[in-house]
Amino acid sequence: MSSRRVFRCQSTWGDRLFKKSFARLSPDRQELFLKNLLALQSALESASHPATDPHLRQAFRAKSYSGVVQLKGAALLEYSLDNLSRVIAKYPAREGGDDILLVVVTLDHDHERLKRLIKANRSEINEWEDG
Repeated sequence: MSSRRVFRCQSTWGDRLFKKSFARLSPDRQELFLKNLLALQSALESASHPATDPHLRQAFRAKSYSGVVQLKGAALLEYSLDNLSRVIAKYPAREGGDDILLVVVTLDHDHERLKRLIKANRSEINEWEDG
């Protein structure tokens, strides 16, 4: 098993629309979302691979997001926290890069907003180096 660190992109994580949507959730739903997010982070830290690990594929329906927005030298993955909540993460395509960048999160599976946030912050996301 691998041990990697998981970071959050400061420019895109918890954007204004996400924060408003999160604030509208009941306290129980907020707690459940945060619990699921923590479970994803923990699973990413110990997974054999962020895309192919069987636990990630089953529990979080991990799938490629790279065809949606291209980044240099990296792959994007989409993880499902529940029916609508998604987390998009970046991991290095090169060998030896283990750390993960959580790029953006949504409560309502709004792909267009996710793409806009990633594209608007592409240079910062591209420049992020693991480790």
